[in-house]
Amino acid sequence: MSLQAEKAECVTKGTTETNGAVGSDHDPQYDPTFTKMVIESMGPNATPRFREIMTSLIKHTHDFAREVNLTVDEWMQGVDFMNEAGKMTTARRDEVQLVSDVFGLSS
Repeated sequence: MSLQAEKAECVTKGTTETNGAVGSDHDPQYDPTFTKMVIESMGPNATPRFREIMTSLIKHTHDFAREVNLTVDEWMQGVDFMNEAGKMTTARRDEVQLVSDVFGLSS
């Protein structure tokens, strides 16, 4: 199914692209308070800047997962990918840092 067809299907099912929640006649597909609870679980020792960065990362990650309706299997593929990169890391070669190149974020 094309991305446009999937978006059209979301509209006809009463979902939104940004939060994956079904229309007002139904219960939300996702807990609407979950992201806030995760953000609030940051410890008291987090610096203001770290809190700002992590809050944004958490919000964007959760929005992404809802937007693409990420499955557990798909999430685990991503986790496995990162784990494998970590296993290949040595004192001379940081594979996890190189993964940032895949995302277009280079240091």
